[in-house]
Amino acid sequence: MSLRTERNEKKKLFDAAFWIAIASLFFFWSILFFTLILLALALYANKNIRFWIIPFVGVATVYVISFGVSVIMYDNFNHFVNFAPPFSYDFSSYNSVRFVTAITVLLSFGTWSAIFYLQNIKKQKMAYRTSFKIVILAWVIAFFVVFQAPNKNGSEFLFLFAPLAIIITNYIETIKETWFKEIFLSVLLVVPLVLLLL
Repeated sequence: MSLRTERNEKKKLFDAAFWIAIASLFFFWSILFFTLILLALALYANKNIRFWIIPFVGVATVYVISFGVSVIMYDNFNHFVNFAPPFSYDFSSYNSVRFVTAITVLLSFGTWSAIFYLQNIKKQKMAYRTSFKIVILAWVIAFFVVFQAPNKNGSEFLFLFAPLAIIITNYIETIKETWFKEIFLSVLLVVPLVLLLL
């Protein structure tokens, strides 16, 4: 999103790819966020070929270092990198009141806010529209990361936190009815506290 300022673009692209690659060493499916960098470059209509190469250099840097450390310390190439990433489509662990309630509130509030968020894109200045689109793309990618997570224990929903926080906050700012805004915020605050006690 900060590519909009057109300052230190190379550094920003390298850093984003570098940290996404590091995250993928700990949780493989976070590598899906790498596509967000490429989509951002496409949305900003950046035709400079060097900018398109830099994210791949960032990812390659992390993997070359991890391969090197793996060979030196563990005498194999794939100690840190899993070439057969685990995934699971077993959602039976969500069959509890706590999970069903939390997921329902999260997705319903997120989807409701996203509808208004998408409508709000047209009202934004041209300079900000791309940033709005990137947040929506981050939300979609985060949903795929949650869907692929091998261990469905609730921690995978942290990937949805950042884009949903931006989307819901933006929606709350547009609500004109004070009573509705307070109910909306109250539900968001009270439900997690109640679920902790269950």
